[in-house]
Amino acid sequence: MTPWLLALSLLAADPDPEEAQLRKAIQEESARVVAAPDDAEALQRLGLAFLSLGEPDKAVAPFRELVRRRDGPTARLLLSRALRLSGEGTEARAVLVAAIAAYPGDASLHAERGLMARRFDETDVAIAEYARAVELQPQDAALRFNLAEAQHHAGRLDDAIEGYRRALAMDPALGAAQVNLGKALAEKGLTSEAKDTLLAAARTGVADPAIHYNLGVLLMKEGNVDGAIASFERALTLNPAYVQAHNNLGVALMDGKDDVARATRHFQAATQGDPAYADAWFNLGLAQFRAGDTARATKSFERALSLQPKASGPYTQLGQLYLKMGKRKEAVEAFQKAIALRADDLKASHSAEAYKGLAMAYVGQGKFVDAIETLQRAVHEFPDDASARAALADAYLAMGDIDRAIIEAEKRVALSPTVDARLDLAALYAKKRVAAKAEPLYKGVLTETPDNLAATVGLADLYLAMGNWQAAESLLSAAKDKRPDDTSILSRLGILHARKGRPDLALPELEALVRRDPTQLEAKAELGFLYFRGGDPDAAAKVLRAVLAADPRQPYGLLYLGHVLYEQRQPGKAEESFKAAAQSDPGAAEPHYALGQLYEAQGKKKEALAEYQRAASLQKDHPYAAEAAKRIASQTATP
Repeated sequence: MTPWLLALSLLAADPDPEEAQLRKAIQEESARVVAAPDDAEALQRLGLAFLSLGEPDKAVAPFRELVRRRDGPTARLLLSRALRLSGEGTEARAVLVAAIAAYPGDASLHAERGLMARRFDETDVAIAEYARAVELQPQDAALRFNLAEAQHHAGRLDDAIEGYRRALAMDPALGAAQVNLGKALAEKGLTSEAKDTLLAAARTGVADPAIHYNLGVLLMKEGNVDGAIASFERALTLNPAYVQAHNNLGVALMDGKDDVARATRHFQAATQGDPAYADAWFNLGLAQFRAGDTARATKSFERALSLQPKASGPYTQLGQLYLKMGKRKEAVEAFQKAIALRADDLKASHSAEAYKGLAMAYVGQGKFVDAIETLQRAVHEFPDDASARAALADAYLAMGDIDRAIIEAEKRVALSPTVDARLDLAALYAKKRVAAKAEPLYKGVLTETPDNLAATVGLADLYLAMGNWQAAESLLSAAKDKRPDDTSILSRLGILHARKGRPDLALPELEALVRRDPTQLEAKAELGFLYFRGGDPDAAAKVLRAVLAADPRQPYGLLYLGHVLYEQRQPGKAEESFKAAAQSDPGAAEPHYALGQLYEAQGKKKEALAEYQRAASLQKDHPYAAEAAKRIASQTATP
């Protein structure tokens, strides 16, 4: 009796029907092989039966005999597969490499080599082998999918997206390709297209929980909590044991709905389904902490860290928790621990989250230099992380360094030209008054997404700053037709009417708006200035001080309050307010023009000239600055 037949004595006493059928087939094929050792078909069927039972080690011997009796690409492929599944990766690879050398035109061998390379994380080899398999069988949708998946793993998103699409064109029911296409589009920053892809997949009725799970992830990122919850619940309907869906549903319920009780149940389901799921243990700890159950929360956190003792992720999450609680010192310690551990954390994601969190903690402590240095380390270590560039741009902006903020924002867009990235860059250009660069960005976003409110409002603000009343009014009127109750649009229409010299329209608009939405601070500042221009400086000062109480750096609040203070014979305080406005909005000409007027009235012609010239350089079409500078220059010129 050959050794691979001894395994028959280990048959289960009471197998299920499918297993019983396979065991019977093994007995029959074993008998055939004993009776006819040259029966290659029986050897192949015997090995396949062992593979179907999940016993690849028992399939190795019949497949070895198959190769000896009837060598060929199929026999070698089966032997290699049985060896790989048995944990004999080195021999499996050698068998397969030799088979490819002997049969280079067999697509299945190249596909198996690609699969093996993926298992060993040999991404370049996997791509090359799958590409050769596709070349040999170009109409095979599964091969195209496998190639795209390997390219996706290597970060070649454009190639992967094209591959997934071609696979779906050949086989529209290929659910895995639909899911992966959605994920690749999302990673590319094409969030809207990714969502549409997954929604279309969901509408096909394919019972693939991964479609709904990934759709939920996208919706959550968009802030659509209700949609995300519905998608995660649908995924769990299809697969109640989907632990990632339980975990993410818990996050959505806890962070989006503040439903800690339901979130806790889903985190518990995730940890029960996978006791080694460290993220779920940590989230369970967060939920328990929010519920005031610090004892259980501590145990859950400890469990998470025991599962990943050298993982930086849990410390990063702990730092985020401390940030939310306002415990900045503890947050700094947690983020520093995460960064220290990251070097030895082989499973750490390629992400600058810990650096960004540490920088935010430093900002909360007023340590702006430390925040900048931390983020500079982040972009050095993660040069391709667009979010790190965004955080550094924000930090520079908080420091008042708009030029460096723009440089980082430009690098962010080059890395990931998402809508948010382009809008943030446009806002910086607008703040710098570089309309020639800001306007195309805003218009580009509106071309792609005509109802994008942030782009509409940003472009309107740009036109208002430029004094382009006609373009601003056209844009805002069209937006108001679509969103008649949107306060961000109504506030800008009120501001527009005020700056066009129509207080009869602006005053009632802005008063009604401020009562309805006092958070529209620029509109509130404009209302205060209207009161001032109408001869009521006390009412103006009250409104403007309320604006600055909400935001001490609100540029129009500072500028307009400076005018009120000067009228109230407080030139020193007016000067401070104008200077603060200039610092808050470095690209604005008006604060410098106002300082020029103040200095000129005080007889400080040298200082007045510098401010007028600064205003004229910031706004080339300023109606008065250049003329005032010329006038002062002629008065101070030596005869």
